[in-house]
Amino acid sequence: MVRVGILGVGFMGTMHFNTYRAYRRAKVVALADTDPKKLKGDWSSIAGNIEDKRAARVDLSGIRLYSKPDDLFADPDVDVVDITLPTFLHAQFAIAALKAGKHVVCEKPMALSVADCRRMIAAAERAGRFLMVAHCIRFWPEYKVLKEIVSSRKYGKVLAATFWRKSATPKWSWKNWLMADERSGGAVVDLHIHDTDFVNYLLGPPKAVFSRGFAGVATKSAIDHILTQYIYDNGPAVAAEGGWAMAPGFGFNHGFCVVLEKATIEHDLKGNLRLTVHERGGKTYKPRLPKGDGYIGELRYFVDCVAAGREPTVVTPQDALNALKVCLAEARSVRTGRLVRIR
Repeated sequence: MVRVGILGVGFMGTMHFNTYRAYRRAKVVALADTDPKKLKGDWSSIAGNIEDKRAARVDLSGIRLYSKPDDLFADPDVDVVDITLPTFLHAQFAIAALKAGKHVVCEKPMALSVADCRRMIAAAERAGRFLMVAHCIRFWPEYKVLKEIVSSRKYGKVLAATFWRKSATPKWSWKNWLMADERSGGAVVDLHIHDTDFVNYLLGPPKAVFSRGFAGVATKSAIDHILTQYIYDNGPAVAAEGGWAMAPGFGFNHGFCVVLEKATIEHDLKGNLRLTVHERGGKTYKPRLPKGDGYIGELRYFVDCVAAGREPTVVTPQDALNALKVCLAEARSVRTGRLVRIR
């Protein structure tokens, strides 16, 4: 049994809480938050882009409740600290938890700067503890199976790929932190990073990026929408579009279309199109998908790694750093109008 303490009872904190509670190998033994109302089990004010009716009233009896992060880190019964705080707080508290001897799973993005990512990696290495950033799309059923198919080389190499992730403006965050560039990194670092990370996972980090977008529509100054071309030596042709400046009625959508030598694979959430493979010979089929979602996949994977003493490899701290590095290059490309090389 892996004993978990969750730091931050917001939208993602409640999602993680419910995921752990449904897994026999994990037990939430502690929670920490500055809001006394939430520590009493009243989660009715929590909102997000995925409806979760389980979060209104929660029985927290038997769970130790802390108003200070340091008290959670000092709890000897906590094996793993799960950090679901706003992005600008990730580095500070991940490093403190690692110094206290805890394994850490931290919500994406890893941090807001490459320097902070490196500090987090160094802290994990010094502590001899696992650090995993929760890039859930690597575990999302449609994307996981796409990765397996591409890696198998069954249909040859990737010739072209497009990804998209678009949302109405997320105005539900705690103190509206998502709308502040200095706290969230804007749509590029908070939302679009899902697809940038998956492009890295599927094809390796690009040599350069060329991006177009706009800023200051949904937010005061952050980039709210981006369209990026990822540059690879000798192909493939890869692009991703993401943003959160869509009108309220739009809701949320994600998907992809990947062209291989012998097949085309597509998925579109809003179009209700589950993962579909169109073979060059004319056959079309829908592969069987793993049960659950990416939150279940990532957290169960991390719990299993901790239980077995096996360092996570599906997503490493360096992977999370690379995703941020590419996103920051994309944002720079939008601001300058130039191609930006990844260094």
